[in-house]
Amino acid sequence: MTNLAQLQQLFTIYQTPPFPADSIPVTVDGQVVAIANTGLTNRERALVATLQPAPAPTAPWPRFLLGQGPAPSTDPVRLIHFTTTIAQTGGDPETWLEAFTSLFAGPVSGFFATTNRGAIVEPAGELLIDRSDLAGMLDTLDGDFDTSTRAYIGRSWPTDADLPAMYAEEVQLAAGNTARISTLQESALAYYTQEARRHSRILLALRRLLRGSTSDMAPVITALYHNQGNLTATAKALYLHRNTLQYRIEKFQQRTGFALKNMDDLVLCYLLLQGE
Repeated sequence: MTNLAQLQQLFTIYQTPPFPADSIPVTVDGQVVAIANTGLTNRERALVATLQPAPAPTAPWPRFLLGQGPAPSTDPVRLIHFTTTIAQTGGDPETWLEAFTSLFAGPVSGFFATTNRGAIVEPAGELLIDRSDLAGMLDTLDGDFDTSTRAYIGRSWPTDADLPAMYAEEVQLAAGNTARISTLQESALAYYTQEARRHSRILLALRRLLRGSTSDMAPVITALYHNQGNLTATAKALYLHRNTLQYRIEKFQQRTGFALKNMDDLVLCYLLLQGE
């Protein structure tokens, strides 16, 4: 199966809408991209023709967000991106989407961009749902439709010419998350440092140091980070005695030189774990 990395070796790829008018939209790795049409050979055109075509939306919001139509509104909105298994279970995506949108207190719009991924367009205002409300919605949906659904809660943005690019970037942020519900704050560190982590010799060496020093510290580092370095809260989250946690942290410092009680050291160690 052709993936985005393979396509980028063969063609000029546009990943952020609006796409050039003469480009060829396709859906690859669950993402709508476009291939530059200029200079393609007959063989290359045949290859492009075999790819799954991007959906041709008719509703106003997906048309706008995919760079294919005007803005349906001038009011700020928030996007809630979802990935669901409704297509794999044999259910009806439109029925599933209608059920999802009906759970919101106010009027929202929803659409599928691919067979398993889409977004809810929520007017920005006082009625924005919170994380716990969304978790309850997903519980209801997955229980009723026998699906597995993840969501990424975007930030509120103005509805202007920049929103399609914001949408495309949020799609990428959402795609990199495996948590049931995620946000920009939780995703930013891993997403925006991925190139540096991939190519930095220093970070690669430090990652090997962490990996070779001890294999049981990843949950400790993650829990410490999420609890802002609070040992008592971290010990409770890990079902450990506080003295046991203290001992592990001290042994880790002896092996690596990283003092996890220091926030700078803790953040760096957490960063090194991203992508592991």
